[in-house]
Amino acid sequence: MEQDASGGIYRSRLGPVSSEATRYVSSIREDAWIFNEDIECTVAHDLMLMKQGYITEEQLKQILEALKRLREEGLSQLDLEKYEDVHELIESYVVKQAGMEVGGLVHTARSRNDQVVTAVRLKTRREVLSIMGELLKLEATLLKKAGETLDVVFPFYTHLQQAQVAPLSHYFLGYFDVFLRDFNRLSESFKRVNQNPLGSVAIVGSSLKIDRSLTTRLLGFDGVVENSFDAVSSRDFALEVVSNLNILMLNLSRIMEDLIIWLSSEYGFFTLPDELAFPSSAMPHKKNPCILELTRARTGRVFSSLAQLSMVCKAVPSGYVRDLQETKPPLIEAIETSREAVRIVRIVLENLKENRERIRSLTEPNIIALDVAERIVEEARVPFRLAHRLVGEIVKLSVKTGRKMNSLNEEDLKSVSLNVLGRDVSGLLMKILKEADASAVASKRVSLGAGSPEADKMMLADRENVLKECFSKLSLMLQKDTEARMLLENAVSRLVKGFSFSTVEKCP
Repeated sequence: MEQDASGGIYRSRLGPVSSEATRYVSSIREDAWIFNEDIECTVAHDLMLMKQGYITEEQLKQILEALKRLREEGLSQLDLEKYEDVHELIESYVVKQAGMEVGGLVHTARSRNDQVVTAVRLKTRREVLSIMGELLKLEATLLKKAGETLDVVFPFYTHLQQAQVAPLSHYFLGYFDVFLRDFNRLSESFKRVNQNPLGSVAIVGSSLKIDRSLTTRLLGFDGVVENSFDAVSSRDFALEVVSNLNILMLNLSRIMEDLIIWLSSEYGFFTLPDELAFPSSAMPHKKNPCILELTRARTGRVFSSLAQLSMVCKAVPSGYVRDLQETKPPLIEAIETSREAVRIVRIVLENLKENRERIRSLTEPNIIALDVAERIVEEARVPFRLAHRLVGEIVKLSVKTGRKMNSLNEEDLKSVSLNVLGRDVSGLLMKILKEADASAVASKRVSLGAGSPEADKMMLADRENVLKECFSKLSLMLQKDTEARMLLENAVSRLVKGFSFSTVEKCP
């Protein structure tokens, strides 16, 4: 077997490793995702070691200079194949730049076990904040669409059959609430993500006098994962985030499914601009909603990520095991897929145009049936089941004669009412049916949250305030992350000028 001549900085007991084995176990490619965060955690940890007297100020300065050069070079300039992971790469680089006497101090009171989970938590927290930001932009778009469609009478469906009419705004407001729950779920999971495992070392902590509360402050964590065994071996925070992203993607997929149907030539309720549609290679007339279909399909990526994470976590023994290395790829896949999907759905909705005349012409006349039954209950004071039966007979007669419900004559309605109720209420039925056009019936709904113009106006005003509160909440969360970066930068600035964590370099 071909051997790696360097042997690697971790192989104190072992001889050189084969290159093939290194390639197989290496996580260096996906570790690019946490490259900047791993350096950030290293800086915070080594600053703490200086405060505790394990590293001198001059030694820390040399370490920081090496880390600064590494950030500036980036991973693309390095031979990645010989490293097991980014942690080995970073430490090896510092050792090469500053020498073993200084570089060898970097890993004091730390293990890859707590190192990796700290960097993953830090990165995940920022990615969660990014997705929450994209969600709020989507929410703002939904409210804008709701405000623009308060006057559009739209058929709502059950079983893909027209059921009742309501303002189209009711649809967009409904999905605002759906995605608000997604936002809140991510906000709740953020609390459990943003806990610091650093200083737990390999499994049961350290005999060195380290200060975990200091690294917690420097990295902007809300608290520590106190039990060291739990800290290094648990990945439930990742499972929770990906589970929430799976729900988010399912919700995005549902709205895409609706729009794919409503964009079809059979419906034609909406139109996409040419810049968001794609052609057929063979049929010149086609205008395909490929973006929407791919969003629907990519839901499977996040579901698969959740399944993959679950399979890794379901049967690993307690404590750290290398299986946990395999939790990063599905976490990355879920985060990147979800963020891109939220953004593209927002762009679709921003550019979606409703075809009002088409909607009106395809709304079935008998869609008012339940509303008519409720007016009979209200005005004739009959049991709902009898009103249901009465309107059912009226609809049957309408279909049989080819006339709209409100075009039936008084004799028709007298016969039906006598047959169902045993009394003549044809005059009342004529009055109710005369008033029961599609736009009028929606205006009569008074139940909380109903699909009516007045209720939707009230919900729209309320949700606008909710959205402002969510933006304020997210702003505070982002501010705390920024302040933590500034705190760490200020702590090292007198040692190394220009060391910044605010700009994240692109890694391969």
